[in-house]
Amino acid sequence: LKPRLFKFVRSRQPNRSRAARTPAMAVYITYGEGEADAVVQGGEWLKTIIASQKGPEAGKEFDDKFKELSADLENSQCYGPVFDLFLEHSEDLFGAIPEARGEDRVKEVESFFALALSMLLMSEEAEHMDSATTRLCKLLTSSTQQHPDLRLRLLMNLHNTFPPSLEFRYRVFKYIIDYAAEANLFDQVMPYLEYLDAWMADWETFQHLQPEDKRTLFLDLSRYVRAIGKRLDSFQLLKRYHQLFQVDGADLKDHDEDATAQLLIDAIQIPSVIQFDDILSYDTVKALAKTKRGDLVKLCDVFFTGTVNDLRDFHKKKEALFKEHGLEIQDAMSKIKLLTMATMAQGRSEMSLQEVAKGIEESEDSIEPWVVRAISEGVIDGRIDQLNHKVLVKSAFQRKFEKDEWAFLDTKLSSWIDNLESVIKFIGEQKTLKEASGAAALATAAGVA
Repeated sequence: LKPRLFKFVRSRQPNRSRAARTPAMAVYITYGEGEADAVVQGGEWLKTIIASQKGPEAGKEFDDKFKELSADLENSQCYGPVFDLFLEHSEDLFGAIPEARGEDRVKEVESFFALALSMLLMSEEAEHMDSATTRLCKLLTSSTQQHPDLRLRLLMNLHNTFPPSLEFRYRVFKYIIDYAAEANLFDQVMPYLEYLDAWMADWETFQHLQPEDKRTLFLDLSRYVRAIGKRLDSFQLLKRYHQLFQVDGADLKDHDEDATAQLLIDAIQIPSVIQFDDILSYDTVKALAKTKRGDLVKLCDVFFTGTVNDLRDFHKKKEALFKEHGLEIQDAMSKIKLLTMATMAQGRSEMSLQEVAKGIEESEDSIEPWVVRAISEGVIDGRIDQLNHKVLVKSAFQRKFEKDEWAFLDTKLSSWIDNLESVIKFIGEQKTLKEASGAAALATAAGVA
């Protein structure tokens, strides 16, 4: 089962129709034996609300129209016109909820929309369902001031109403995240983003999600997540936006240059981001390198292959770049020192603390905390041998993986294979010796007997 945005609280009543199975409907409806009975009682409730808000004449006008449309509802099963009528008069329902002690009315409004959702699914015309879904989404997202939590919950109910095979599911999801961000409720949606890939697989299976839709989705999600202070998550979503341009036929003219610049700024500023080769390989980043913001790409190149001295020289020449984008040279220096240690440790089993200090331009007295930090942040896997003033290295973060690195890996793998073959050969020889020894012992025993 796919994860759902919102879990309904369903009424447990046997042998009931689809409308009767909608969530929380028992709040104000005593179910009859069919959808029509529930719809009639929903109409009665809405008439009462209209009359209380706009007067008895408005209530009677609605009631006359409703009776005309629902006269033969049980036999015709044509719920589209009634749904449209309900939706037309639902604009002010949120205003009918009192500010104080409005819990009961909230339940009634939620139940009314649950009935509307069940009617929407009964629509047999794809065009009507399409337009009705859009109208309902626009109605629910029309205000961020009147009961935004309830509106968001109803949008979630609408999302769950549609099975994955219906194209409207992605559209409703987009309304959900856009509205949640606008209403400052995105923290309520954030936990469900872990299911995004599963939902996208459904949308793509039924061809409801086009490449441009995916790009827009990831770009917007990145912005919304950033707005609630989740910068690392925002960075990861922004990477996925740029990865979508790494396909044949992608038009780089469609990419957002500001988003590309933000990706590079994030990579530079976020302490845990130490890998730059993947970012620099993006076509969008290569395109940015040819613009007036190309110096950001050059700075990332320094983090990719450069040293402490390279960064210092770059900062002297491009100090204005740091000020323009809020980049702190001390933070950048900390990152480049860790990356420099990773480069120094490549292919080695040990390094002297004196050598490390010289490589990152620190004093010998202060080098140990830097090595400890490199180990704790996973830049180096190893330990400090304080007695011999060395760093014992098991492995180190790979800043780049190109021809030389492949050659080194090939040498390592060949060595491991040779070692394994030697072990296997040794085990075979020992087994042969043991078998021969056992046979000789048996022969000796037989001769004595």
